[in-house]
Amino acid sequence: MRALFFFLASSVVSSASTVPLEAAKLGESWTLPGGMKCAIIPAGKQWDIPVTVPALTERELSVPGDWRAIVSIDAHGSLNGTRSTLRVEAIEAKTGEAFCASISPIQGTPARAAISLDFSSSQGGEAGVRNAFDGKPETTWHSSWDQKIHPAPHHIGIAFGSPQLVSGIHYVPRIEGYNGRAREYRIEVSSQGKWETVATGPAEGIKTSDVRDIDFPAPRAIDGYRIVITKDDGDGFGSVGELTPKGMKLEFKEESTPLPASRAWLEIPTEQLNFLTGKTFLLRLKNQGSADVVVAVPEIARVHSAPNGKLFGRSNGGTGPDQLGCGLLGFNAMTEDLQRVLTVMNLIPGGAAEKAGLKPGDAIVAVSGKPLPVNDLSPGWNWFRVSHEAFIGRATEAALRDRKDTLVLTVMREGKAQDLAIPLARDQSFTNLDPASDPQAAELLDDMISFLEKTQREDGSWSGDIIRTTFSALALMATEKPAHLKRARRAVDWSLAKYPKPENYGNLGFWSGGYACTLYAEWFLRTGDKRVIAPMEALRDWAVAGQHNSKWDVPALGHGTDGLPYDQKALIAPAAHLLVSEALAKRCGVKSGIWELLTPYIVMTWSDPKEDGHGAMGYNPSYKDTEEFWSRSGLCSIACHLRGERPDMRDAMTRFMVGHHPWLRNSHAYGEPGGSLGFLGLNLAHPAGFDEVFPQYAWWFSLAWEPGYGLRFTTPHMGAPYMGEDDLINATYALVLQAKKRNLHLTGKR
Repeated sequence: MRALFFFLASSVVSSASTVPLEAAKLGESWTLPGGMKCAIIPAGKQWDIPVTVPALTERELSVPGDWRAIVSIDAHGSLNGTRSTLRVEAIEAKTGEAFCASISPIQGTPARAAISLDFSSSQGGEAGVRNAFDGKPETTWHSSWDQKIHPAPHHIGIAFGSPQLVSGIHYVPRIEGYNGRAREYRIEVSSQGKWETVATGPAEGIKTSDVRDIDFPAPRAIDGYRIVITKDDGDGFGSVGELTPKGMKLEFKEESTPLPASRAWLEIPTEQLNFLTGKTFLLRLKNQGSADVVVAVPEIARVHSAPNGKLFGRSNGGTGPDQLGCGLLGFNAMTEDLQRVLTVMNLIPGGAAEKAGLKPGDAIVAVSGKPLPVNDLSPGWNWFRVSHEAFIGRATEAALRDRKDTLVLTVMREGKAQDLAIPLARDQSFTNLDPASDPQAAELLDDMISFLEKTQREDGSWSGDIIRTTFSALALMATEKPAHLKRARRAVDWSLAKYPKPENYGNLGFWSGGYACTLYAEWFLRTGDKRVIAPMEALRDWAVAGQHNSKWDVPALGHGTDGLPYDQKALIAPAAHLLVSEALAKRCGVKSGIWELLTPYIVMTWSDPKEDGHGAMGYNPSYKDTEEFWSRSGLCSIACHLRGERPDMRDAMTRFMVGHHPWLRNSHAYGEPGGSLGFLGLNLAHPAGFDEVFPQYAWWFSLAWEPGYGLRFTTPHMGAPYMGEDDLINATYALVLQAKKRNLHLTGKR
């Protein structure tokens, strides 16, 4: 399935899926902003963690080559800020001897969450720790009620990121039910890391309805506080209704987890890893410094010596693994969800990486001296901010802004971390991604147009495909150069010959027909060529005749004329392409019919804000999601805008797109052209939103662009790569980059 990613735990992990990690059982834990728990390793102490190496899956065994493991330990600093040292050892369990070791510096001071709910012995079900600090006595924290017996003591507490002035503690025992009654307890506060008992509870007579206010003689600054139930009812349970501070208000704010100040690595070579399969060894972390250090729970990635497509997962509806193309840097890597390493698959011949000595199988662990973050391939803000794609892309732009001519990659090779300086074939960063005012964007566009010139086939098409042919021809028409208009004519001629009748569009006819009609309409509006009028009218009639009654007793369209998928629920995406092409055809004098047919279905599919909806266009009336909305919302906003109808629908869709743009590649069945279609929708129907969002993807263009070539395909990212790669994205984004010129009706010409 993939290069196996397994976590450290005392039990075998037999699959590559994410497995929750137990908190470190070494003294107290430390909670970073964002809620991640780390361990505190005291000065001179060590932490031994048992690791069981799982066997390879059948799919992994079927891929020739060797495997090795790379251990990663995020180090967030020492408690007093002094530089320290962490020794990492892999220990053979029976002999106690280390067979691998590394030494890494630890620097910086660890950040701490403003409020950390990290002092609890356990919790049961939904009776979580937060319940004791929510100001509601009726909600209860309860210790675990699993099959095991958990005798007293039980404890629960809170920590502050900085000392807080508190005048006392308000304690309410559980007010409903009887499990977990405290017979004896003590309440403690922490100051400068030392705990002090400030109150104790009686052994007899306590009632569940008792409220205890522990008032300090004077307000005092504390780092945290907790209750320890030293004696329960004998049932092995502990509970608390409320445990809130007096003199301050608890405010739980959303925080982002910081990247580690440093990271330690240890490579377990192939020979040792093969021997350890199915066995347990100890991973030992030794704090060799004079200060307590904060480290995250270690993680191990088992990576292949020569990863390739046979290890890829399912992109459409999954999170890979998959290709990550780095055109500027001259290599392709295998990107894996939740990994801290990025393994090189192959090099672009003659490219920057080859010149710098990068090799297939190298595991990239840091960029510009900064450790790679945990890779997140799920669509959303984490992908946008901390995926390896975004991290490396932003690093290239930062290096160019600083006028650097290389980007330093740290790779693990033969057990050692090595720095490689990858030459950058550019000398400037992007500014605003508008070729009219951004010199780098103008150079990129020139490369993309040149790519399209070189890749047009003799028959006039691009790749023999109507999708890529439509985008390529429109991008060339947008340049308004006579030579490019001739190329567009050849594309129109090819399409007219290939699809003389609507039935020739094939099994996915409404998709293909929508693209062809969009090309025809723009061609007619530019040239007045009447040859395309009859095909546009025939497509309209064919689509209207291809209607079927949906589950909601209104007409709908499927992928083609055969019927409606999904138990008559149908889907909006093919219809959305037809709606755009018909809106353009209407400007050519072609009578409208598809919009009138589908309006009830479209309105039912849209998530109307007046009905507490989110504003995006749904998949169908039963699935109004917030995950795959980008392209269908962009297409429908184009249709509304071109027709001058339903501005409420148009504006709600584009507003939602602006606020949720990191889902742009998660456009139902394809990553691209879905992303570019959404951008075209924003440019036309919400120009200010386009100006806000589009420049935020300079990092993607920076990473994908190989100067002198054009864009290299990066990754499908929840899309289907069968839609196209370099030949698709150069066509789609050559059109998007020119959208602000408004030289086509699709981009705003009137």
